Amino acid sequence: MFNNRIGRSESLRTEVADYIRNLIATGQLKPGDRLPTERDMAENFGVSRTVIRDAVKTLAGIGLLDVKHGVGIFVATPDGSVVGQHLSQLLQYHLETLEHIYEVRILLEKAAAFWAAQRCTPEDYIKLKNLLEEAHNVDEADYPDRFAELNRNFHILVAEASQNPVVAIMTENILDMLEHTTVETHRIPGRAVRSIDEHERVLTAIIEHKAEEAKKVMEEHLSSVLETHRKEKKEKRN
Repeated sequence: MFNNRIGRSESLRTEVADYIRNLIATGQLKPGDRLPTERDMAENFGVSRTVIRDAVKTLAGIGLLDVKHGVGIFVATPDGSVVGQHLSQLLQYHLETLEHIYEVRILLEKAAAFWAAQRCTPEDYIKLKNLLEEAHNVDEADYPDRFAELNRNFHILVAEASQNPVVAIMTENILDMLEHTTVETHRIPGRAVRSIDEHERVLTAIIEHKAEEAKKVMEEHLSSVLETHRKEKKEKRN
């Protein structure tokens, strides 16, 4: 597992850290697993102990490793806040994880759209309409960061319009996990414009109180975003 010689680049620490992080992301290293000593890893990677020490410090700083002085280096047991903060970084290695998150997201946001169509207040309508108008007027030069923010706000507003605070909190937590991935997705030509059109369909169904239609178009929207992720990953591999 650790018999991988790291190439001579400007940032050996980053290469070592990324290699270990990938082992964790793909499940080859699990919570509680003990890593080899700094000396052994330095020999196996073909780098200095200082490089290993810096890489371990980096991963410990983001909660992936637990350094117990005098005992050893261990893969940290996941903490809810740490997972929420750093899962988006792991998604770039593991499409399966993204698929699992979207399974939950689609299930949750379908329900949110359904209830929003039944319970949405006039104030909710106005907020959603204003947000979509702003999205239509975003200058293309401001993509993807600005649109990613508006995209996030749209989904949170729909969840809030469900009048179920638990749904709203859970939706926001899932969007936090997907923050990095969402920005990258909207760098793909045409994806932002397509999302705006799909958001319009969701809003129309909500305004017309068509609960089943709102659920259906929300599922179609999120499925199309996931399919964009799949195609992008496939193109990067080829």
